[in-house]
Amino acid sequence: MPVYEYEHLHDDCVLCDYRFAAVQGVDEPPLEFCPSCGLEVRRVVSQISVVTTQSFDAHIAAKKGFTTWKRSGMGTWEKVAGDGVDYIVGSDGDKAAVTEKSAKVVDLSE
Repeated sequence: MPVYEYEHLHDDCVLCDYRFAAVQGVDEPPLEFCPSCGLEVRRVVSQISVVTTQSFDAHIAAKKGFTTWKRSGMGTWEKVAGDGVDYIVGSDGDKAAVTEKSAKVVDLSE
């Protein structure tokens, strides 16, 4: 069964964390209210984990029209295969925003 993440619609809950995870079936409707405090919540997009039996080959993907980059540093990506630009470099403002946002991420594994 998948694990879905939810967040409160408002920041005014003093009883529980802003985000929480819930194990639900794919056919179950999203939660509307927090099971701890009863305030309104919404389901949010979160990380996924996909396991495959085949290895990924960037050059095969390029033959099918995809471009693959690999991270070569903070805010910098280098092309591995395919059409497109050779490098993607984030601006200093973009890098600062990611660093700031990363500091605010809530660890749901605890």
